[in-house]
Amino acid sequence: MAGDVRGSIKDLPDEELVLLCRKDDNTAVDELISRFAPSIRRRADSFRGTIGDDLAQEGFLALLDAVRRFSPDKGASFGTFAEHCIRNRMINVFKKTGTDYEQLAEDFDREDDASVIPENIVVERESMSELYSKISKALSKLELDVFRLYISGLSYSSISGRLGVSTKVVDNAVQRMRKKLKEVLR
Repeated sequence: MAGDVRGSIKDLPDEELVLLCRKDDNTAVDELISRFAPSIRRRADSFRGTIGDDLAQEGFLALLDAVRRFSPDKGASFGTFAEHCIRNRMINVFKKTGTDYEQLAEDFDREDDASVIPENIVVERESMSELYSKISKALSKLELDVFRLYISGLSYSSISGRLGVSTKVVDNAVQRMRKKLKEVLR
């Protein structure tokens, strides 16, 4: 049965996956992350060392934020919107390092055809399942609940109402969650 669900999920367009993510569908989150991971990693890998690690972390956080903020009525596909969010977040992190923007690696925006090789797709999916498992283990129950509701597009106020906690508790959980996610993504 899990194979049938996985098979149908992988065939869905990004926009439908976003809607499922917003409904708390973990399989959809896993699939969306696996689709964008090669691009995020390729961009981050063009910078070796600490800055590359920071860029990758921020890229994954930007993807999750894009799921939350995407609006199909704006005219752009989710893929275009997400790539734009990821790129901008990475550039902002890069700029914060004090390095000139002009020194960005030449291939920062180049497409990587290696990501579409079937073997790479399978490896990415397995690694994303492992990543989601690590995220689930790293976060407390409250943080995981906040994480799922946050990527589904709810405001702090709506999350607090659903979970029966104050918005300050939600804000604190989001801050802890961000720190933990950065550790998991290292």
